[in-house]
Amino acid sequence: MFVLFLSACSQAFCPTTPPDTLDFMDAVERGWTYSATEGALDGGLLKLGFTSTGADVHLLIDAGTTFHGPDDIQPAVITEDVLVFVPSGSTQELLLPSACGSAEAMGASEGMAYGAGVSKLSEELCLVLDRMNAELSEVDNAVQEVIWVYTDDHDFSSVFVPGAEARNLLNIFEEEVEGFEDPGYAVRYKEPDPDEGARFSGEAMEARCSFPVDAPRAMDCRVVLEQPDGETLTLIEDLNVGSGYHLYNFTVGLEGYPSGTYQMRLEGKRHGNVIVSRDLRLQG
Repeated sequence: MFVLFLSACSQAFCPTTPPDTLDFMDAVERGWTYSATEGALDGGLLKLGFTSTGADVHLLIDAGTTFHGPDDIQPAVITEDVLVFVPSGSTQELLLPSACGSAEAMGASEGMAYGAGVSKLSEELCLVLDRMNAELSEVDNAVQEVIWVYTDDHDFSSVFVPGAEARNLLNIFEEEVEGFEDPGYAVRYKEPDPDEGARFSGEAMEARCSFPVDAPRAMDCRVVLEQPDGETLTLIEDLNVGSGYHLYNFTVGLEGYPSGTYQMRLEGKRHGNVIVSRDLRLQG
């Protein structure tokens, strides 16, 4: 979704020719001053104030623009393009949609200042965010997860959207992400029960993995699941894998399992070697 903010002005003082568009990063380099603070915690908002030092301009705060605070606090990443008309020399204040720029760092407290500078994440991520906002409907959780793909090396498979939009999301990744490969598996989540509130939101019902195997000879294998604590479960004890190329599809129920990173593996029984594996990241 592209958001346009226009400052109110009388007809006499509105510009007669369209002003230039200036990226916020370039504005900072030109000497614009700004302050950024954490807004309402339940709204995913960043409060940004800034003062222009030049002529009338349309200021673009691009998706992927990142505001940094203390080292142990999550940066704030703007999730949608915001365009605002800024009259010459004026001061503006905006509330911007934002997400966390680190899955591991602590969250910011309301009103905390992001005073350690501003940067922008990769152009690729900016394009992905633009298309997700334009082409998908409910994207809040998916946008957060895709940001963590770029900031925390999460897998693209952790970016979940309702099944009806999964193909659209995959198209965006295929067209915008260099070297993107379909991870070959999906994790389906429970929809919250209206009578139970959101208690079951985010619990995985099942994970489906596709294992492509090109075996030089027939071999006896097993399928195992390694849990986040390192404990392994044998899902299939005896699986005969024939020689040549085969595609095996496995489904495992994960309802009630804790969040974290799981690994589903196809192992050779004779030597215990891993033939192919898939990581599954379940959200809590």
